[in-house]
Amino acid sequence: MERLPSEASSPTFVIGPEAGDPHSHAAFPHLPHDIIKVSSRVRVTSAADHGLNFFAIQVNFPNKTWAHGGPQRVGGKYQMNWGGLVSRGGGSTDYREENPTADLQLLQNAENSERSAPYAWEIGKDYILTIERGNVVTLPPGPYVFIGSGPVVSVSNARTMWEWKFTLRPVDGRGPVQVSTLYDTADRISSFYIWNECGTCGKAQSATWTMPIYNTLSASNKELQAQVLKRF
Repeated sequence: MERLPSEASSPTFVIGPEAGDPHSHAAFPHLPHDIIKVSSRVRVTSAADHGLNFFAIQVNFPNKTWAHGGPQRVGGKYQMNWGGLVSRGGGSTDYREENPTADLQLLQNAENSERSAPYAWEIGKDYILTIERGNVVTLPPGPYVFIGSGPVVSVSNARTMWEWKFTLRPVDGRGPVQVSTLYDTADRISSFYIWNECGTCGKAQSATWTMPIYNTLSASNKELQAQVLKRF
């Protein structure tokens, strides 16, 4: 594994043609299942000027929900995204089979202006992506949208959920820090992935990531680093 010059203590890996491996996702086996914070540094080295480019950490919750966060380049526009769905088999199935009335009992996404906000990130610059648990909150009954431009649903009950905050910040401190929050009934992360996603980019996309650092419920003040990755 390589190392980013500004983070000599953290091993890195590449997702992209330079890796010599066609897989776009990395899993981290043998980790505990009570994670409350995970972070990684990313340097995007190439991105296509068309289609969707997404460089993200995905967290999977034990209640069969998941969320992903990271910088995006969509149709040439730069932004960030932090949103989640209920797993119904993964991939496009989770989007096709959304059930807002049921899903809102497990997860509440932020409004579009926060969930997918403009963010002028730069190719070749280092950013730290962090996902961490915040406070437990009660969302009152009322009208809610599960995600995006979906239907407005009348939720009749109060929902007790945890804040899950995504932060995107430049390592050099030169540029804005973007924070977005979604809410989930899960109090921990059971696993996580790191990936690059590209709809029609071919080989025009690459990024260097540091091995992720995480904290757990059982040792919340102790930072641990993943030691093994498995590409898929």
